[in-house]
Amino acid sequence: MSHLMPSALYDYLRRPDFKPVRVGNGVVTTTDRQDQAYLLCLGCEDVLNKGGESWVNSKLCTMERTFPLYDLLIKLPAVLLDGDDALYWLPDNSVIDFEKIAHFGMGIFWKAAIHSWRGNRTDPLIDLGPYADPIRRWLLREAGFPNDTQLWVSISRPEHAQIVLNPPTRTSREGWTTYLCHALGLIYQLNVGAGMDQATRETCFYRNSNHPIMVSTTLTKDWERHLVRSYSESRKTRTFLEAREKRLAKESMGKG
Repeated sequence: MSHLMPSALYDYLRRPDFKPVRVGNGVVTTTDRQDQAYLLCLGCEDVLNKGGESWVNSKLCTMERTFPLYDLLIKLPAVLLDGDDALYWLPDNSVIDFEKIAHFGMGIFWKAAIHSWRGNRTDPLIDLGPYADPIRRWLLREAGFPNDTQLWVSISRPEHAQIVLNPPTRTSREGWTTYLCHALGLIYQLNVGAGMDQATRETCFYRNSNHPIMVSTTLTKDWERHLVRSYSESRKTRTFLEAREKRLAKESMGKG
């Protein structure tokens, strides 16, 4: 079974006394179900695992607010500070492996572009069009990083990080297309299209020799607003409401 998000990430969301909460397709519910399908062979799974998943999986933000990747990043000198946001460059000798981070994110975007991950639907979760196969070839190390493709990477501060998994989704831009993906405090933005401006191209996390990466409270708050809106507009199932009441009652007893 292949997973859209690596199966190890679901362990971040589990607790003995409650199940993870899923918000999607207009419904809020509790479930242990993972986005998985019979999709890739063991060889391709091994490429994704060794390419980035095994390195990134252990470095994301937990419910206890430990965030190993953030801790590694802030040991480096900030290139730019702007309020709660900061820009860092990853030197060639950094303990942070930019290749692994890029491969991990691009692997998720590619898997979202070749399968629906939504029950009986057949259309892919996102449509990367002519860029999907060049990304596949790059993941396999058969070709260089695809043309007209740009990747941004941001990290949330632990105290603001959302302990959620958000599969790739499309947003609109004039001249090119943007896709967003979030995994436990690690935020990816993938831009594709021949109309992409030069400034955007030059700041690609992978292509730029400095491998720029942001610690951004601004982007985290944007995700918060998106999550709150999706939650408020969705129908809450009976199982979710019961689980929420049970958890609130337990928290109340603990405070007492």
